[in-house]
Amino acid sequence: MDLTPDKELFDHLKEGDQIAFKALFQKYYSALCHFARQFLSDSEMAEETVQEFFVHLWEKRQSLNIETSVKHYFFRSIRNQCLNQLQHQKIRQQYASKMMESAYQEIDPEQSYLEVDLVERIERSIESLPPKRQEIFRLSREQGLKYKEIANELNISVKTVEAQMGLALKHLRDQLKDFSNHLVSLLLIFKK
Repeated sequence: MDLTPDKELFDHLKEGDQIAFKALFQKYYSALCHFARQFLSDSEMAEETVQEFFVHLWEKRQSLNIETSVKHYFFRSIRNQCLNQLQHQKIRQQYASKMMESAYQEIDPEQSYLEVDLVERIERSIESLPPKRQEIFRLSREQGLKYKEIANELNISVKTVEAQMGLALKHLRDQLKDFSNHLVSLLLIFKK
């Protein structure tokens, strides 16, 4: 084992000395892997973390300045990398959980059946309106025409359109009262 002080080896490493790099690698690799395993509980991930650290050390050697001991710097760096990995894992797990949760919510069969049933009930209720009232309602809700536009198209007064829409909405509210769904409310909002 090389007894050259770590600081001296690091200074040679900064100058591109591969032998100094190899000496530091051999001296600390096993201990750093063991240390990383305590955080990550996964030998393979621990080794990858330490290997990445040494690659980074070599690539950034010229810009690195170690104020404390080399050993302290190495262990602190590994600890920080492990904590970063754990944080990223946690974020990925939370994201995966949210995705699974939203997937289950989107495929909730009971909610889908309720919505299909509601749509069918709304359509039957609209079809049960008198023909002229149904036409006024559809022009308003399905084609998005304002009351004045409906009045012009059907050659009737705006007051007649308002009265017919009021009756149509009352009829639909009565027909759909057992649905406490917000979709009903959205459908029945007045549009002038």
